Amino acid sequence: MMKKYVQNTIKTLAVLWFVYMIIHIVFVGKFFLLNFPASTPTFFFVIVPVILLVYFLVQKKKKVIFIGIVSVSLIMGITQFDINIATKSNNNINKDNYMPVKVFCWNTNLWDQLKDGNAFYDYLKNQKADVYLLQEYLHCVTDRNDKSQKPFKICNIIPGFPPNYLTIDETERIKKEFPGYYFSTDGQFVIISKYPIIRSHADYSEQYAVSDVEINGKTMRFFNVHMLLHIEPGNPFVPYFYNAISRRYKAREIGFKNLYEDIKKTKTDYFIEGDFNSSKSMGVMNGLLKDHIDTVKYSKYILPLTFEMDGLKLWRFDYAFVPKNDNILISSHKYLPHKGLSDHNPLSINMYLKR
Repeated sequence: MMKKYVQNTIKTLAVLWFVYMIIHIVFVGKFFLLNFPASTPTFFFVIVPVILLVYFLVQKKKKVIFIGIVSVSLIMGITQFDINIATKSNNNINKDNYMPVKVFCWNTNLWDQLKDGNAFYDYLKNQKADVYLLQEYLHCVTDRNDKSQKPFKICNIIPGFPPNYLTIDETERIKKEFPGYYFSTDGQFVIISKYPIIRSHADYSEQYAVSDVEINGKTMRFFNVHMLLHIEPGNPFVPYFYNAISRRYKAREIGFKNLYEDIKKTKTDYFIEGDFNSSKSMGVMNGLLKDHIDTVKYSKYILPLTFEMDGLKLWRFDYAFVPKNDNILISSHKYLPHKGLSDHNPLSINMYLKR
């Protein structure tokens, strides 16, 4: 009796997973509630059908219909799996025609707050990058903050976001730590560059900044991205949890729309990077992944993971992209240890720009 119950339960799970995967493939990124389950680590979309497939294959009486359902679920799951197996290399770059540029990208996790500030700046300087693209140039509200500081909302284009953050002014410290560099702070975004910054501004969505930098007489555009997290961690059994998912979905939708439009309008060479707070399975990265070179292809990481929560590193939220042409060649893509200074691993990208 128990055996029959278990068999029926597993069959039901197989059908439910199949139905969910169809809904996911068709509607992910288009309906706000799907953002929650879609943010499951991408390897789960393969692990679940593999376990079910093994179960049905080892049964004495093979159920062809269930083997077929689970096999289709596995095929759909593979399309959501963020795995890097088709790696590339640029080992024979003609350095007479290209100049090297090292870019360091990082979500700093509240800049120097709640950490050793000297260690933080030393870590940045030790990278010896030509261009630094940094996010979260801000502090969060705590009981220890100066009460004279007025908190601000991380996003203003959609109402309802709580005022949980504080502005900071580290301009003098940045000047001191990076002599000879140019820099610009735009909201929570910072660019520090060995090359002159022509102009820099944050988009009105407050989820990315655009900086034009003059490198070897040419303009190079850098998109520094930090999309809103798709959820506010909390109790999923209260309305506020789902209201937060909804407003964040709407704000993210504006941010991604503006980013895609700005990229389309860009006439110069460009580099896109940042914390997108999105895994491949959430659908919103599809356009960037399709139309650009994902620099992780020039790395050794089979399962690229950049973000950890509660000590578990299960997601890739941090990406870097370049156009599909030979004006920018990627030499290497590396994730560096964050040394306890953030919950994100920094990206160090060595690239070559056509002279």
